Amino acid sequence: MLSMSSIKPSPLPPTVQLPEYFHLVDVNHLTQLIADMLIRLTSHNDQIPLTSSNLTRFHSRAPPGISIPEYLKRIVKYASIERVCLLILLIYIDRVCERHRGFTISSLTVHRFVITGITCASKALCDSYLTNTMYAKVGGITTKELNILELEFLFLIDWHLAANVEMLQKYYANLVRQHPYYTRLTKPILSPVSPSSTDSMVYSVVNSVQMQRSSSEIEWVD
Repeated sequence: MLSMSSIKPSPLPPTVQLPEYFHLVDVNHLTQLIADMLIRLTSHNDQIPLTSSNLTRFHSRAPPGISIPEYLKRIVKYASIERVCLLILLIYIDRVCERHRGFTISSLTVHRFVITGITCASKALCDSYLTNTMYAKVGGITTKELNILELEFLFLIDWHLAANVEMLQKYYANLVRQHPYYTRLTKPILSPVSPSSTDSMVYSVVNSVQMQRSSSEIEWVD
């Protein structure tokens, strides 16, 4: 089982300072952080041989023609995703992989996992969210397929969609610490800052990774 701490990022330009708390970080920086982590994760897991016993509904026949960073940016842009719903994706990966040792986030599964995880997180953690038809359109799959993936996802994670703020903050801190391009400000503040509304509802990190496959290809929308 691969730990997130064992994945070493490639060297990047001088660092950018980010806020100490996840609910204050610019969503574009958070999107980039998560995309880079998923890229390193899928690159490692793509080396694991694919067998029929590892195939799942999340597998595509071939890697989709859109990169992980562009896919995440697309979802954030058109679905107005909350920070907490992005960050908790890492927690979801750990939870699913802990429960299902054969599951892996690879280039064949990552896109479907992301859009399904965001759909479930938005419904569980946000006051307002889109319909499955809209999430499916943004994610490049059919509504029918997203409905099937959503139910599959809920059973895989045992309906455990929430996380506390402390765990979310821990995941955020670890995510920034592992990236050479970012640093996190930790200056003391006069009064404690508590996460607002949606961003205070959930929390968790990414430590394990495995493998799973699915057979239908994502149908990308314009």
